[in-house]
Amino acid sequence: MRTAVARAVRARALWPLPRGPAATVLGWHQVNMGGSALAVHPETFSRQMDILATERDRFLVASIDQVTAMLTDAQQHARYVVLTFDDAWADNHAHVLGPLVRYQMPAMLYAPSRLLGAPGYMARTQLLEMAASGVTIGAHTRTHPNLRTCSANELEQEILGSKQDLEDLVGKPVTSFAYPTGLLNDQVVAAVAAAGFTSAVTTRPGWWRPGTRPLQIPRAFAEDFSDATFRAAIRGGLNLKRQLQEIKRVVPAAGGRP
Repeated sequence: MRTAVARAVRARALWPLPRGPAATVLGWHQVNMGGSALAVHPETFSRQMDILATERDRFLVASIDQVTAMLTDAQQHARYVVLTFDDAWADNHAHVLGPLVRYQMPAMLYAPSRLLGAPGYMARTQLLEMAASGVTIGAHTRTHPNLRTCSANELEQEILGSKQDLEDLVGKPVTSFAYPTGLLNDQVVAAVAAAGFTSAVTTRPGWWRPGTRPLQIPRAFAEDFSDATFRAAIRGGLNLKRQLQEIKRVVPAAGGRP
């Protein structure tokens, strides 16, 4: 993340927190030392879990199902953080599982069912070890396609098929879904609902609050942040990115000028 954007994220986090219960949903992809745009260094990730552990009195780390229930309770005014991991990369087994277990952090792992065992992805046995250690398994299609370009039959195969694949593997209901690359439309959301999912996460930042559509839950992605920027992310600082996305959508560039 560029320095100027990181400063803006930290400044955005100084805004008052929303009234009533609200959750920040954070996502990660790879956790390794490769330095790619999708990767967080293992030491950075470990520090991020340290920070969450120290902030638990103010920001409770909870599962998607727990937050769904708590957001319906008018007496709740807490702030929650939800941890999610996309794609079932093998490095998640190597570098994520340990810190999650050490701090007893609930987390959701969204797996593309037909990519398990492919180069770079978890083996089925590794996914089962994650599940046995308390990580909840969610679906991320079978092959990670752009769902907006799929036919109705392809949507069913990718969405319902991934649910069935993973339920057969882990022996538990799979009720949460993540849209590959965050690409969705009305037809895709309808197919997710028809498959029986009760929650689904996007790649659009924002607070998850009462009234949020359960199949379009906002989510922001963690990066190789400084500790200060990660603390700001917990407080909703990454919601700035949604505002920037809206500006780009509503005010298109014309002749190189806004």
